[in-house]
Amino acid sequence: MNDERLATLKRPGAWFWLSIAVGALLRGALVFGTEGTFDVSIKLHHGHQINRVGLLGWYEMAEVFNHPPLMGAWFSGAVRIAEATGLPFAAVLRAPFALLDLATAGLVWLAFSGSAWRWAACAGYWLNPLAVLFSAYHGNTDSAIAAFALASLIAVSRGHPTLAGAALGIGLWVKLPVLIAAPALLLGFGRSRDRVRFAVATFLVGMVGFLPWLAQEPELLIRRIAGYGGSPVETPAGAVVWGLSSALRFADTPLASALAAANGLVCSVPILLIAWWRRGDPGVRVVGVSVCGGFLAVYGLTSFWAWQYLAWCVPFLLFLDVRVAALLSIVLGAYVYGAYAFLTGSPLLVGHWDIAGHAVWPIGLVLLRDASVLLCFGVALAILATAGISRARATAT
Repeated sequence: MNDERLATLKRPGAWFWLSIAVGALLRGALVFGTEGTFDVSIKLHHGHQINRVGLLGWYEMAEVFNHPPLMGAWFSGAVRIAEATGLPFAAVLRAPFALLDLATAGLVWLAFSGSAWRWAACAGYWLNPLAVLFSAYHGNTDSAIAAFALASLIAVSRGHPTLAGAALGIGLWVKLPVLIAAPALLLGFGRSRDRVRFAVATFLVGMVGFLPWLAQEPELLIRRIAGYGGSPVETPAGAVVWGLSSALRFADTPLASALAAANGLVCSVPILLIAWWRRGDPGVRVVGVSVCGGFLAVYGLTSFWAWQYLAWCVPFLLFLDVRVAALLSIVLGAYVYGAYAFLTGSPLLVGHWDIAGHAVWPIGLVLLRDASVLLCFGVALAILATAGISRARATAT
C-alpha cells in the first residue's frame, strides 16, 4: 500500500495540482494580507529617497544601502506603482518575487528531468515553508538568488557554459551573494575553455546591470555594494537571531571575536574546498549538492546573518538525501516561522513586525535557533568531509 501511494507521486495527478493551488493561495494571502518584516519598511524608505535624490544620490547618502542598482530602481518603481494604484507598497514589492517563485518551482522540475520524482520535487519546493515565507512574506530580494543560481546549475548540467554564466550574471543584478554558488558551478565544467566561457559570461552579463551607474561613480558603488559585509542582528535585549558562537555558548569570547574578524575567510574556505574536491563532474545532483554545501557552510559559520539568507539554499536542499532535506526544511522552517509569528504576535503573520517589543525570546525559540545553526553546520561539515574522502579515493586509484 505504501509503495502504491508513493508511486502516485511519480505522476502529476490531483495531488500535484492541489499542492500548486495551496502554495499559490498561501503566497497570495501573504502578499496581500500581511505587512511583512521590517525589511518592507526599509525598502519603502529606500524607494522614497531614491525618488527624491536619485539612485546615485542615495548611494552617497546611505551607507546601509547595499543593493545593486536595478534593485534600487525596482524599490523606487514599486513606490510609484503603489502611489498610482492605491495598492499597499508591501504587496507591490513582494508580488513579483512570489511569481518568480513559481518559475523556481518550474526550474526544480527541469533540474529533476531525469528523475521519476520530478513532480514530487517540484511540489516539495513549492510547499516548502521557507520558500513560501521568503518569496511572499519577508520583503527582500533573496529568493531570486535561488532562482538564478538554479538556472545556472541546469545549464551547467547540460553543458552550456555561456548560458550558465549568463544566468549567474543576471543573479548579480539582484544580490552579490549569488557568487557563493560560483565556485561549484565553475568547477562543474571539466574543460578549462568551458570554465573561461562561464566566467566571462558571468562577468559581462553581470556588468550590464551595473555599468550605467558604475561608469559614473565606480568607487561609490564598489564601496557600498561590494564593501558590504553583513551585520549581526539582535534584539534590544541582546537575543541574537543566529550564530555558531551563540549556539555553542562561546559568544563574547576571544574565539568568537576572531571568527567574526576573519568571517570572509572562514566562510570561503569550505565553499572552495567543496567545489574543488567535487570538480569536473557536471551532474546536476553533484553540483547541486556542492552549491547547497557552500550555502550551508556560510550559514553554519558566518558571524553576520539575517533570516532571509536562508532563501538562497531552499531549492538546493532537494539534491541532498531526502531525509536530510526534510529535516533541514522542518527545523529551519519551524525556526523562521516561529520567529516571525513571535515577532508579529500572530500565528497568521498578520500583525505588525515588532522586534523591540519582543526583545526577550522564549526558550523554545532559542532552542530552535540553536538547532538550526548546528544543523546547517553539521550538514555542511558532512558534505565537506564526503567530498574530501571521495577525492582522496579517486586520487588513490
